[in-house]
Amino acid sequence: MNGLLLALLPCLSLVSPLDEGAAVELRYTGSLVKISRDAESPPVKRFSLYCLVKKNDGGGRDIAYLMDERGGGTWPWPERFGQISLNSKLLPSNVAQLRLLQEHNGTNQSIRVPRPVFEFVDKLAAGATWNNESSAFEVKRAAKVQDRDCWQVDVSTNFGRKRSLWVQKDSPLVVELEERLFMGQGDEFSLRMKLDSLETLDAAKLAKVEGPLALLLKLQTDLARPDNEQNPELTDEQQAKVAAAAEKIEQSAEGTPFSRLAGIITRDVQGQQQRTGELAQLAKKFLGQSAPEFTIQSIEGKPVTPADRAGKITVLHFWEYQGEPLVEPYGQVGYLDFLYSRRRKLGVQVYGVAVDARFADKAQTQQAHRSVNKLKSFMNLAYPLAADDGELIAQFGDPRRVGAKLPLWVVIGADGKVAHYSAGFYKINPDEGLRELDEVIVKEIQKAKKASDGK
Repeated sequence: MNGLLLALLPCLSLVSPLDEGAAVELRYTGSLVKISRDAESPPVKRFSLYCLVKKNDGGGRDIAYLMDERGGGTWPWPERFGQISLNSKLLPSNVAQLRLLQEHNGTNQSIRVPRPVFEFVDKLAAGATWNNESSAFEVKRAAKVQDRDCWQVDVSTNFGRKRSLWVQKDSPLVVELEERLFMGQGDEFSLRMKLDSLETLDAAKLAKVEGPLALLLKLQTDLARPDNEQNPELTDEQQAKVAAAAEKIEQSAEGTPFSRLAGIITRDVQGQQQRTGELAQLAKKFLGQSAPEFTIQSIEGKPVTPADRAGKITVLHFWEYQGEPLVEPYGQVGYLDFLYSRRRKLGVQVYGVAVDARFADKAQTQQAHRSVNKLKSFMNLAYPLAADDGELIAQFGDPRRVGAKLPLWVVIGADGKVAHYSAGFYKINPDEGLRELDEVIVKEIQKAKKASDGK
């Protein structure tokens, strides 16, 4: 009898607690591999995925997740975690997704990762086939994967087989998966993921994990970042919210899967606050002071001198102006072009300053010009563009030296003094465009008119 029990123990241990709705921790590892005709390349990305799966009040499951990526780009920390709510049919009732961020040919690609809970568990049987929207499903065969009895399920579209999943028999648990995907000009990749461990949590362990998770999800909600936000920079208001929550999160996360993320959050907000302070000092240096004497070199090679700008309100938009990759929000140049069309007749001149070190190298200048002109054509920009190898932006402090990113926005009033200095993207309401910048310009227009009327 004892021998029989010992023989059964390995089988009993492989019954998925997901079947009974228990709270479980799932840990997966995965990779993204580029496929070529000759040979398979080393992974361009490796990742690990932590999931806390528990039953919810609707009879479905909640999947709290944390993604850790290495290589080829990564999401900012507020986008690395979240919670997917599944209904009783194991279909999502919110927009959260498991995803990777992969840089490919200079462009970031958001890659959706299949959920570890398979929604069609009731259809799993030898030879079963069914369709869902544009995908066709087929149970190909029974297979032993990691000592678990699984079904291999192939998913196809009009373009052929897209995905293979190995799902534990009579369970929604995905044990392994492999997916074909394409990026760029038809470059083929293979996304692979396998289950490393499954642990059932008792009440005490569940409470320990849920503590920091609740704090993180609340902070994520409070930050109110747009879906798929790729910019790691936080606004001053967001930084204040993170600073207020960071210590409590770090203390609560100690000894949990969220401890590393908590440390990243603390270090990140400290770094961003330091940059914000340094940028404030940089702005203070220029605001209200006479702008440096400078000459703009138009992209056509024509100089624009201080005499040419005399008496005008000048807006300088320092940015890379790269035609490739064309990545939203495109330096917010579309909004700037609209603002220019509204204010140009009131004495406002906008210059888009393409900051590119290649302008200093005769062998690369032509290539840099082509890139700028491609963006100009793509965005159909009306305001003039200028070339800068780095010397002009250096006269205005170059915020990149303190760790900030372009664009840099500088407004010089008709009196020649710097009226506005701001690095980074503006917070945008599509109906209002660059409202913050426009308010500054309107004040300078009124100031110039008053000075003119007083003569």
